[in-house]
Parts: sequence; structure tokens; C-alpha cells
Amino acid sequence: MLVDLEQFRANEIRADPGMSVVVLSDQPRAQSYFVLEGGLVLRLGEDERLLGRNTWAHIPAGVAHSVVASAEPTRFLHVMVPGSEGSEVVIRRAGGVEGDRITNRPERKATVLVETDELTISEFDYGPGERGAPRHVHREHADAFLVLEGEFTFHLRDDSRTLPAGTLVVFPPGAIHGFDNDSDGLTRAFNFHMPSFGFANYMRGRNPDFDQYDPPEDGGLDPATALVTARLSL
Repeated sequence: MLVDLEQFRANEIRADPGMSVVVLSDQPRAQSYFVLEGGLVLRLGEDERLLGRNTWAHIPAGVAHSVVASAEPTRFLHVMVPGSEGSEVVIRRAGGVEGDRITNRPERKATVLVETDELTISEFDYGPGERGAPRHVHREHADAFLVLEGEFTFHLRDDSRTLPAGTLVVFPPGAIHGFDNDSDGLTRAFNFHMPSFGFANYMRGRNPDFDQYDPPEDGGLDPATALVTARLSL
């Protein structure tokens, strides 16, 4: 288990070829899978989908499914968030191959991969020195980042921390945070908002009432107790 919060749970799972690793039905949480190595076979009733490396699959709450490792050793990220029935299954390849490219400049790219009520997963590519977001808080939802390449600098209430590739960091509601690429290299990360609160439309300029505010005068949550970080092997 990498992270175990009410808003966001994450596991890094390794499986031998052909091993059935997850069989779920009637779950109160939505499930997302990201293939780091190898491949997964996603079974939904009589349908099967092969999920290759660098692919996300999002399964709404209450949808019976299983995932089985393909014919090679497999490693994947399993994410769980509170969810309700009604969303659609979403399968997207990352790396700029699929998804809704909202920002597409040489120095900055933002692509939405999963967009549901319970979860938005975006992919950020930032060039050297590219500015992200100044310090802010979310009052009603959690925000998380998985650094994939390079390093991101996260600005907390009292200081800033530069986190390398493989770091997963979660900011619960009320935790002050901002982020930039302060390095002289390229950096890439997945960004998670749960529940979504229309974050994708906020990036599109269509959601001015998005749950994002200036840091509170009382400083918000103490980052020593609120900040959750974990490391993956990328």
C-alpha cells in the first residue's frame, strides 16, 4: 500500500504472467489501473481488453470486473477513490497518444486522460523553468501528483520541496500547495483530483467556481501531518 486515505488509495502491484490479481464487484469505490510494465487483461463480463504499458483504465464503482497479468511479468498502479455508479469505463494511453490535449505549447502540455465526477487524471509536461500554480488550497477535494520524469518543486505552507521521478504526493483538502518546474530539464507528472469538481473544465476556462482558493490566513493544515508521500519504481 502506497497511500491509504479516504479520498485516495493507491497500491503498486507486481504479478507473474497469467496471475489473476484483482477481481472486484459491487465496490463502493471507483478503480483505476495504470500499467507500468508488462500488460493487463481487463475483463468486463464477456469483453476483454488488453492494457499495454503506459495505459490507464478507469472502472466506475459497482462495475464487476477482473484484471489478469498478461504473458509477461507485470507491474501496475491500482488507484481507488470514492465513487458512485453511472460513470463510463475509460481506457486511455498516456504519453500524448490519447486524451484531450487542453494546452499544447512546446514549453507546456496538459492532457486530460480520465474525466469523471469522482476523478480527473491529467498528464502535465513542463519545460525547463515552466511555472505551474502558485500556492492555493482546495477546501472540498484532494489533489495528488505522481512525478514520472524529471522533478517537480512543490511549494508548501512553510517551504518548498523538490521531488524526483517516482514520487507520489497527496494534498488533502485544506493543505496549501503549489508547483513549478524549477529545473533545467523536462518534467512530466500525472495529476489527480478526487472528486473532480470540474477540474478539466477549469483548465478549459469554463469553470470559474472551481474549488480552488488563496491560502487561508490560518495557514491551513500542518504539512507535517497532512502531506502524504510515497515512492514507486519507475
